[in-house]
Amino acid sequence: MLDNPNPVDDKAVFERIADNRLAVLLVGSEERELHVPVEQLPPGASPGCWLRVTVAGDDLVRAMIDAEQTERVAAHISKQLDRLRKRGSRLRPE
Repeated sequence: MLDNPNPVDDKAVFERIADNRLAVLLVGSEERELHVPVEQLPPGASPGCWLRVTVAGDDLVRAMIDAEQTERVAAHISKQLDRLRKRGSRLRPE
């Protein structure tokens, strides 16, 4: 049964690929899991990228890569890793 049949625009992060065919998206601030066929995602989407999505219940209606958000989050993670490395953490650059 659909949680909300009305289309809703939101943000999502492409978390991972499950079973070699399903993209696992974490949608909205509540990070609700949504499983969709990888083919429904825009070209160039890969785990870790952020998307602007329209969702109707459990159905992905539309998805576009949000390059700015993806870059912003990647930069933040990179800064955090640098801080940990400087504190003597076991995390080493690749």
